[in-house]
Amino acid sequence: MRGTTTPPILLTRHFLLLVVLLPLAALAGDEVGSRRPTLLRLTAESALHAALARNFSIEVQRFEPRIARERVTGVLGRFDPVFDLSVQRDETSQRGDFAAGVRLPVRRVNRLDNFSAGLSGATPLGLGYDLGFGSRNDLGIFTQFADDITTTASLTLRQPLLRGAGPTTNLAGVRIARNNVMVSEWALKKRVIDIITQTAFVYNQLHLAHEGLRVAERSRELARQLLADNEARVKIGVMSPLDVAEARAEVAAREEGVILAQRAILDNENLLKQLVTNDLERLLEVRVEIAPPPSPAFRADVPGGIRAALTLRPDYRQAILDLENRRITLAFTKNQELPRLDLTGSLALLGFDSDYGSSARRVGSRDQTAWTLGAIVSIPIPNRDARSAANAAKLECAKGLVALQALEQQIVVDVDNASGQIVTSRQRIASTTESVRLAQISLDAGQERLKAGTGTTFVVLELQKKLIEAEAAQLRARADYNQAVSEYHRQTGTALREHGVVLE
Repeated sequence: MRGTTTPPILLTRHFLLLVVLLPLAALAGDEVGSRRPTLLRLTAESALHAALARNFSIEVQRFEPRIARERVTGVLGRFDPVFDLSVQRDETSQRGDFAAGVRLPVRRVNRLDNFSAGLSGATPLGLGYDLGFGSRNDLGIFTQFADDITTTASLTLRQPLLRGAGPTTNLAGVRIARNNVMVSEWALKKRVIDIITQTAFVYNQLHLAHEGLRVAERSRELARQLLADNEARVKIGVMSPLDVAEARAEVAAREEGVILAQRAILDNENLLKQLVTNDLERLLEVRVEIAPPPSPAFRADVPGGIRAALTLRPDYRQAILDLENRRITLAFTKNQELPRLDLTGSLALLGFDSDYGSSARRVGSRDQTAWTLGAIVSIPIPNRDARSAANAAKLECAKGLVALQALEQQIVVDVDNASGQIVTSRQRIASTTESVRLAQISLDAGQERLKAGTGTTFVVLELQKKLIEAEAAQLRARADYNQAVSEYHRQTGTALREHGVVLE
């Protein structure tokens, strides 16, 4: 197989930048400077390289894994600690007191300064924490206008024991997001496989169109030769003018076949150009010249193909990840059915003094200690919201499992059909080759009878049509074989391996 001998194609940014230049170099040919290129020479391999490097749909799909990874980071942000800082001053003042109806010229000020800093957050176990440090300074009539500074270091914890407890619940979003990264990577592989298969199809169709033009031109030349022979026979009096008219009408009819074959080439050239460049307008007037496509060997192995598909086929791997996400969601929703039972606790150490530094140092001396310990119980009745969500999640899991089983069955059919198409196409090649040989023998015999005067122009024209139809069927069988091999690699998910494509 080609995949074992072809160097791997690394779909990295450096590779894309390098391969972007390949079609331009091929277009330039021997021309340099600003002269407009007129010919694009491609092989099946170079067409594949260019398609992988310049295809817009692949470039669009390459953003999805990066977006998915950013979403993982966003979900993990739930566990980022939060730092809070607060500084506040409250002040009230009074100009004086009334005594015996006279306002005394006394000004009294009450001031409260608050400073606090804290770090809070949650852990994957569900534990919520709040670590705080702050100072409070009361200055006023109650402290006889002397600084009274209290510094507090505190820790508050809250640990769920039922609902919201444990990593299964708290990491559900993270696990789903990480699975979605793999889903997006498999989607990228599927897009690349589709482009590989599409390029192979279009390349073979273009080659078939070129061969079809050759057959159509040969058919026209056969009719023209018969017309010339009939005209010569009419001149010597051994054939009627009706045979000439019949041959001339067939020449005109076969001219249409040549015109349609030329149009088929142009249409398929545009399809190939669309795949191998992102500047199609520049290539509209460029003629495409391709080498004959290779016909890879194939040995039918349906069980091996099914095993490969269950390992490498992107849609199957995505379905497995989707089912895993449903199971993660089910575990989360089942946890939400539980009542809430949280343990809470807090500890605060206080230090007192007349200045901030001394007050902070006295926290360790525990001038005052305060602590709390408790439990919070919350039981929704009848909890229909959580129960319905859990039941829906169970049904989603069951549906996903059935869908996965259906896909497995479809893979068996797809691989068997794809393998069968290859075998059938190979048999058709042998059959149509023999048909071409026999049709040529029949035509030669008919022409000999016409020369001897025992045959007719109508019979010879019909024999020519049968030969041309046999040649067209032979060409179609060869193209169908190559396309069937490409389709088999798509259905088994082995296209990347066969072409040595490595995604990075």
